[in-house]
Amino acid sequence: MKAFRTVGMVMILSGLITSGMGSLGEAAPALQSINLITNPAGMGLYTIAVAQGQLISRKTGLQIVVQPSQGPKVIPYILESGDGQAATLSVNNTYWAYKGISEYNKPHKFLRVLQAGNENYFAIITKEKSGIKMIPDLKGKRVTYSVTSYMTQLVMETELLAYGLSPAKDVTVVKTEDNTTALRDLDQGRTDAAACGLGGSKMAELSRKTKIVVLSFDPGKIAFVQKEMVMFPAITPGNLSGVDPGQNVIATPSLLIARADLGEDVAYQMVKALIENYNELKAVNPVLADWRPEVAARELPVPYHPGAIKFYKEKGLWSSKLDQLQQKLLSEK
Repeated sequence: MKAFRTVGMVMILSGLITSGMGSLGEAAPALQSINLITNPAGMGLYTIAVAQGQLISRKTGLQIVVQPSQGPKVIPYILESGDGQAATLSVNNTYWAYKGISEYNKPHKFLRVLQAGNENYFAIITKEKSGIKMIPDLKGKRVTYSVTSYMTQLVMETELLAYGLSPAKDVTVVKTEDNTTALRDLDQGRTDAAACGLGGSKMAELSRKTKIVVLSFDPGKIAFVQKEMVMFPAITPGNLSGVDPGQNVIATPSLLIARADLGEDVAYQMVKALIENYNELKAVNPVLADWRPEVAARELPVPYHPGAIKFYKEKGLWSSKLDQLQQKLLSEK
């Protein structure tokens, strides 16, 4: 039985005719298939994964199959089962899964980073007509989070606590299956506000129906959030679908990760395709402009894949400091 419910599947096939066939009657060589697991369709990381998968498939002999899942909570288990070989996930979820803490009941020491990318922005949002303008206005209101994204629960809880509100006493908590459902419930009036990741086609779709209001989070209160998560104060950029720029929110980097047993050459090819074709990739979606080569290898609490390291060293993107951190992480039990 599959470890996840597939909402849809995007199969990216490239070069089957132009490069996969030789002389007349010669069988095309089989492409190596890589299942890339990501968030539900319509969310920001899903859009990123599709663009990355398409580019890798065009530029390499790999066939990337993008598979949306129910959310971050299940992605490491899908990789563990072997139903997926790579995934898009935030730093927080990758670290929690690697260590077996928070919403993950055991360590997933097989996780490795391929590339660090864009900031993943989080906030509590509402509709303009709700009359809710600030986080303290949520007292007595319904606030939703996704049960398959522990981060949305922590965003809701820590931001409420930062303003002196009790999640258990001062609001009515509404739980949904995923972020897509949370946005739909907000649209249809089944909740007053939702803690969620910002951006993606579903948020853009909601913004065409109603004005989305991002409830500003005071950067001076970030300590309340950092007790629970690797998050930093941030300001929404101009490339988030459905969200006004210039809003005070919180953010954490997104990652492209893989199983440690993914072939070194395969990992190398994937990273090489993404980095060397950065200009082509960023033209697909403005958010992908943040997957810059200079931030691909950075200090993280999870080890990198050796295939990725090989490429970064060739391009001068890997430092001795990163090497020391890599060895330290691999030596920890």
